[in-house]
Amino acid sequence: MSNTFKVSLDNCHKEPIHIPGSIQPHGFLLVVDPETLKICYFSENILSLLDTQKDRLVGSHITNFFEANTSNIIEKNKAEKDFHAINPLKIELKGKSSETSIKGAISRNDKYLLIELEFDTKKEHSSIDPMNYLMKQSLHLIADKKELSSSFETAVEEVRSLTGFDRVMLYQFDHEYNGQVVAEAKKDELNSFLHQHFPESDIPKQARALYLRNPIRLLADVDAEVSPIYPHDEPVDLSTCIIRSVSPIHCQYLRNMGVKASMSISIIIAGKLWGLIACHHYTSHVVPFEARQVAQYMGLMLSYIISLKTQSIEAIQEAKATAISAEIAEHMSEEVFFIDGLRKQVPALLSMLSADGVAWRLEKDIESFGDVPANDDIYYLFEWLKSNHLEDELLYHNHHLSNENAEFNKFANIASGVLAMPVSTNENLFIMWFRKEVIETKNWGGKPEKIIEFLDDGSHRLMPRSSFRLWQENVRNKCSPWKANEISCAIKFRNHLVNHVIEKSERLKKLNDLLETKVNERTAALKSEILTRQQAELDLEIALRKSEESNKELERFAFVASHDLQEPLRKIQMFGDRLQNSKELIGERNASYISRMMDSAERMQKLIKGVLSFSRINRKGEEFRSFSAQDVFDDILDDLELIIADKSAMFHIEDIGEIYGDKRQIQRLFQNLILNALKFSHPHQPPIIGIKSVERTDEHIVIAVIDNGIGFNNEFKDRIFNLFERVHSKQAYEGTGLGLAICKKIVERHHGTITAEANINEGSQFYVNLPLRDIKLSQL
Repeated sequence: MSNTFKVSLDNCHKEPIHIPGSIQPHGFLLVVDPETLKICYFSENILSLLDTQKDRLVGSHITNFFEANTSNIIEKNKAEKDFHAINPLKIELKGKSSETSIKGAISRNDKYLLIELEFDTKKEHSSIDPMNYLMKQSLHLIADKKELSSSFETAVEEVRSLTGFDRVMLYQFDHEYNGQVVAEAKKDELNSFLHQHFPESDIPKQARALYLRNPIRLLADVDAEVSPIYPHDEPVDLSTCIIRSVSPIHCQYLRNMGVKASMSISIIIAGKLWGLIACHHYTSHVVPFEARQVAQYMGLMLSYIISLKTQSIEAIQEAKATAISAEIAEHMSEEVFFIDGLRKQVPALLSMLSADGVAWRLEKDIESFGDVPANDDIYYLFEWLKSNHLEDELLYHNHHLSNENAEFNKFANIASGVLAMPVSTNENLFIMWFRKEVIETKNWGGKPEKIIEFLDDGSHRLMPRSSFRLWQENVRNKCSPWKANEISCAIKFRNHLVNHVIEKSERLKKLNDLLETKVNERTAALKSEILTRQQAELDLEIALRKSEESNKELERFAFVASHDLQEPLRKIQMFGDRLQNSKELIGERNASYISRMMDSAERMQKLIKGVLSFSRINRKGEEFRSFSAQDVFDDILDDLELIIADKSAMFHIEDIGEIYGDKRQIQRLFQNLILNALKFSHPHQPPIIGIKSVERTDEHIVIAVIDNGIGFNNEFKDRIFNLFERVHSKQAYEGTGLGLAICKKIVERHHGTITAEANINEGSQFYVNLPLRDIKLSQL
């Protein structure tokens, strides 16, 4: 089977460079069955080395050609996936003089063992002991630099000193895999590529994938005649093979640069190709195995240093942005209307995400600050995002917005990039940050395009760029990309914003309740005049209908906000659960991070459900009626049986008799109070909980719930019924801070009151005052 691949203008990025069908002639290759150790394929140039014929070599066992020492080592390690411990392997060939020194390197693909052989050129090449050089000098010099740029410069100098290349460059990829030379060590007479840019197409996708699989690649001579792999029945995957032959397109690319030999070492950060250490030589150049190995270690060390310092820089940036976010949230909390606080903090809001403008719609109209598009354009942008990107996402970000939709070209100069967060997609509430166009001048190492060469027969073929003179390009309609720590900070700020929106809806609900009360008072004052009362009753009916519509709208908003928050939490929990149950090793520290993430997600979900439950209390529930209080307490004790047994709790419940109201909500009221007493009990003292009637008339009843728990400071007796109010640390006592707020809201729905008294370590007393008949009827 032929694996010839003809490169055209349309398919060069698909060239199968992992199955070139040949190797470089300075080495030799045997492809061996890992079970039988019989030779399945080989490079044709090995025939002269082994002094044999093709037909005799195919199917032969390696012991026919290797001495026992070599064969035994391969036999012992053939099942390994990583041969790092035995490479390089000293190869002893049968019938060869001991003076012939050959080094071998073993690797594997999905089907075969690959045994690469090279003549040992260490003594000819250099007097440096590579491993000693690495341990005593190179790693120390690279790691001892405070600035990354200094580590970069030291790394290329050390690699050049070790390998003997004419030029060594550190080549860093951007987010689109265009590259830039960020450090360079070279002969004095050579021109410099420092700070020049090279397009993504110079190192296409399939080549980058190979650099992740095999972190080092050597090309000894671009003009050397390659040695084919025999037999030719099917292609052999040479991804892990150092001496595999190189793409003809890449060889031509190097010839155009005047380069005769090259070597590349991968820099890999968090499983992603960050860049390369690229080495060039202007004559043929074979680097000994030991030197290559040490250069690879240098690449690993540089990867580690980059990862550490980058994480440190990002952590500082994220901490700064988070501090700004917290300060903005604090100012919003201090204002009666949180949007007033947001308006005052616009400079901090822009600084938090390094933005040039911000706009939001959190009420009726769009408000904008700084450099932003017109309001109509902002609204059109949000509608487009809602249709294309925001269905299941917390936010959307883009640094080249006009590339997504040509309509956005008209405001690209002031808004080339956007980070948009919906607060409620159904209500069209959102906040957006904008960044201006950054007109970037890049010094390209030759025009970033490939050249078409027309042949004598009229056909054409693709040629890599032949011009490497300085060429400049202005990159338009783009802004600086949004960083991961900025995106994380934006998500956290969204949580603050949503909480304030929910709180605002609750405040509006209380205002509506107050309005309803005033209307009722006005109606009672006018009942002596029938005509006036009829008109007042008509006004009241209209006001009540509007109030009910407003209440329903507020409840729908709370439901939508809670639903929008729960969807990403379910995804966090689902993927967190997959990670916890994954068979792959995660590591103790990362497992701890995942566990903490899952705990936080679970607590947030409880909080959201509590908020949603809180918002639904005033919905029409069961009909108000009289019922036995003892039936309610019996049901509660049955529901809490396990918790009560675990706490060894004791109850003293007096016969209270009949009470009046929504039975289901009254049961929830007293269940919350009993749970509170169980939760805040002394660690080494069984809780004792008493429930009794302390006052009863024809109109109302006062029921006391008394415990012997840890109590609280009496100065907080009014604040404990507020939303999210906690008087004990959440580390010591888990909870959402909604339980007592829900109790208060249930009592208010029944036109009653709830109060509390306590002292620290002396228990708590809660007093619930409930009407015993319909409060509206009793006022007539």
